[in-house]
Amino acid sequence: SIAFKPGPMRHFADALDRGIGTRMGEWGAGEMQFYPAIKQLTLDLAADSFLGLPLGEEAEAINHAFVEMVQASVAPIRRPLPGTQMRRGVEGRAFLVDWFTRETERRRAGDGLGQDMFSQFATAEMEDGTPMPVAAVVDHMNFLMMAAHDTITSSVTSLIWLLAREPHWQDRVRDELRGLAGDCGSLSYDDMGKAELTEMAFKEALRFMPPVPSIPRRALKDFEFLGYRVPAGTPVGINPHYVHHMAAHWPEPQRFDPERFLPEAVKTRHKYAWVPFGGGAHMCLGLHFAYMQIKILLAQMLTRYRIEIAERYAPEWQAWPIPRPKDGLRISLRAL
Repeated sequence: SIAFKPGPMRHFADALDRGIGTRMGEWGAGEMQFYPAIKQLTLDLAADSFLGLPLGEEAEAINHAFVEMVQASVAPIRRPLPGTQMRRGVEGRAFLVDWFTRETERRRAGDGLGQDMFSQFATAEMEDGTPMPVAAVVDHMNFLMMAAHDTITSSVTSLIWLLAREPHWQDRVRDELRGLAGDCGSLSYDDMGKAELTEMAFKEALRFMPPVPSIPRRALKDFEFLGYRVPAGTPVGINPHYVHHMAAHWPEPQRFDPERFLPEAVKTRHKYAWVPFGGGAHMCLGLHFAYMQIKILLAQMLTRYRIEIAERYAPEWQAWPIPRPKDGLRISLRAL
């Protein structure tokens, strides 16, 4: 949790706003494939905010290793045989372990120390005051980078598609963000909590298309479910997409409606009916960072452009390892 305290989060917000604002200007009005463009942007932002690296050859090599490692996580061949995705993933992880190990030692010596998340982890201490083990720092960063750019890329892509498909909701979110950020599009850290409709729209997109298709858990004790006995120790996979489309909890589940997340509606719903970030003791620590990045992105994007898609356009989605539109999501940005 050290990387998500107010001080570092305020620093991240400023860095995100600068990076996203610059990229929105570079995109310009016109037609584009949104998914590859936003994936590159989130990779660049992760290198800046999480690693404190200038965008260049080193960041590119690290990003490439992460892509290979994530793809290997669901590769059908589970041995690192030559020419397989698993081999490329294992090599990518080896590269990252070596780089993060050397970089952790360098930052602990005070060289290159900054406000980025990696510096926060590298200098973190355990409860007894000893430094966090280097191997733990490396594992934290490996997971953080994967979670930070792949899941954000997927969830913001589904949100942009839904806002383009539902222009009245896009207009309502734009009006809220203009009221907070003005025409410049820079949403201040102190105003993040006021973007309530924007957050509800993001939550509804996460319900509609959760970015993690399966949550792995393990049964702590014997139990029965729908007539099946599940012994203690059994690996269990929870499917958020199925849970998020159960009509008993979500009337008209195929309808996009951010007002499902009004406080009074949330109070009447089962607390585990919505689990894009997991739940309980293992709930994702980065959820507030995700909310912040999405709000900054939408503030910069919707105050500049109207997002449009072709009539009756419905992209086909690839579900694994993380949902993405197979055609890259074809959108048009119209300058306001």
